[in-house]
Amino acid sequence: MTRDTYIRMTGATRRISSRLPGGAKALRLPTLLCAAVYIAALFALMLARDMRLIRALLVPACCFFVCTALRALINRERPYDRFGAEPVGRFRPGKGKSMPSRHTASAAAIAFSILYLHPAPAVAAAMLLLCLLIAALRVLSGQHYPADVAAAIALSAVLSLIGYTLPV
Repeated sequence: MTRDTYIRMTGATRRISSRLPGGAKALRLPTLLCAAVYIAALFALMLARDMRLIRALLVPACCFFVCTALRALINRERPYDRFGAEPVGRFRPGKGKSMPSRHTASAAAIAFSILYLHPAPAVAAAMLLLCLLIAALRVLSGQHYPADVAAAIALSAVLSLIGYTLPV
């Protein structure tokens, strides 16, 4: 990604988000929806005393912690710091830790968790689309590089595959 590409991309996202109710804050809605779906699924498992709750908690938590550890090790500079231009929405200059995207890893882990619990094609499609929307918004808002979100999805996919297929 070049600085010009970054400026054009974030400029377009900024213009679009300025027309949304709440402005750039509206870009957080897919992330909040993903979290709400996950919390509702966990609550339903708890009420049903369904033992899949343990995996549905542990696998995404593992994805989160592995992603967090990798971010600290890699400590990749965020695009807005590299290109010296503000992203869309709130940010902290000099934050680093762009690779892998923790928002995207969490969204993917949640999507795989929901797929584990409800393997219907419509549910899988909805969660996949929500995850991809979150990943795209992380790039389009200037928070992450495309490789950051791709690595996050791959990481969550591998850890979820292991976590949900290992025998108990």
